Amino acid sequence: MTQFNRQKLPLYEWMKAAPEIDTLSLNELTLPGTHNAGCDLEADYSNVFMRNWFACQDVSFYSQLNRGARALDVRLVYNPHANGLEKFRFVHDKTWSSRTLADLVRDIKAFLERSFNEFIILDFHKIEHGAEPFDFKYFNELMKAQLGEHIIPTANRHLTLGQLKDVSRLQRVLVTAPANRHLDRTVFGAQITHQWAGSDFLKVVGDTLEQIAQPQHTRLQAFIARVLAEPREKSAPWSLSAAIYDAGGPVRMLDQLDTWFDPDNSDWAEKCSIINFDFIKNSNLVYFCYQANIKKAFEKSRGYSSYILRHSNSDKQ
Repeated sequence: MTQFNRQKLPLYEWMKAAPEIDTLSLNELTLPGTHNAGCDLEADYSNVFMRNWFACQDVSFYSQLNRGARALDVRLVYNPHANGLEKFRFVHDKTWSSRTLADLVRDIKAFLERSFNEFIILDFHKIEHGAEPFDFKYFNELMKAQLGEHIIPTANRHLTLGQLKDVSRLQRVLVTAPANRHLDRTVFGAQITHQWAGSDFLKVVGDTLEQIAQPQHTRLQAFIARVLAEPREKSAPWSLSAAIYDAGGPVRMLDQLDTWFDPDNSDWAEKCSIINFDFIKNSNLVYFCYQANIKKAFEKSRGYSSYILRHSNSDKQ
C-alpha cells in the first residue's frame, strides 16, 4: 500500500472501505487491538504518581476506535459505592482508571452511530473483585440493557461480516468474558485466549545468559516469531500481546512493530487474529491489518472458486 493510499483510507471506517472482507468472519480477520484500552493518558488514576506506568493508550475508547482499533482489551473492577454503569471501573494491575463502563458504552454507541459498518470485539479479559465481590448478575443486566441492541448473539459468531449485516444493521459488537454462571452465554462469548510473554518471558524465549542480555524488543520479536510459527485454530479469535514494559511503564515501540508487521517484510499480520498493542494513536498497524484482510479475502475467494471449478469438472465427467 502506498503512502498516498494510506492517506486516503478512512481509519474510522476502514472495514467499510474493504467490501471484499465481507466474505470473512470475525474469527478469520486480523484485527488491530488496543491493550488495556480502559487505561489511557487522558484518564485519572487512583495512584496519581504512577499514571505513566499504568496508561497503555494515549486516548479514550472513542478515539481508539476512530483510529482503527477493532478489538478492545479491557479489565474491570467492581466499585460497590458507585451507581449504575459507574459501579464498573477499568483497572490495570490494581490501579483504577477514572474510566467506567458508562464511558465505554457511550463511546461504542457514538462510534457505531457514525460507523455502522464497522465490527468490534469487546474483550473483557479480566474481571476483578473490589471491596466486595464483583456483581456479575448486575453487570450482565446492565450490558444487555445498555448495549444489547448492538451485541452479536454468540450463535452468530461464525457468520461472515456480510451475513451479519444481513441479519441486523445494529449488531456489531462481539462480547467475550470469563465464564460465570450469572453471565448470559447467548450474549457473552468464551474468554479470548491471549498469547502473552508475561512474567515467564525469559523461559518462553530461552534462558541462556546470551538471550537474557538481549534487548527487550529482540526478545519480544523472538517470542512473536515462535507463536506465529505454530498453526492456529480459526474457530475463535485469539489475541497476540505485542507489548513490553520497562521501569518507566509501557514501552512505545511503534517503529519496531511497524517494521515487524509490515506485509512487505513478513506474513505476520495475516497470521494473526488480534494484534494487541499499546499506543495505537500513531501506529501503522491498522493499515497492515487492512492489507492482510484484503489478502485473506482474496485467498478465500480463490480457494472457493477452485473448489467450484473442480466439482463442476467432476460433474461433467
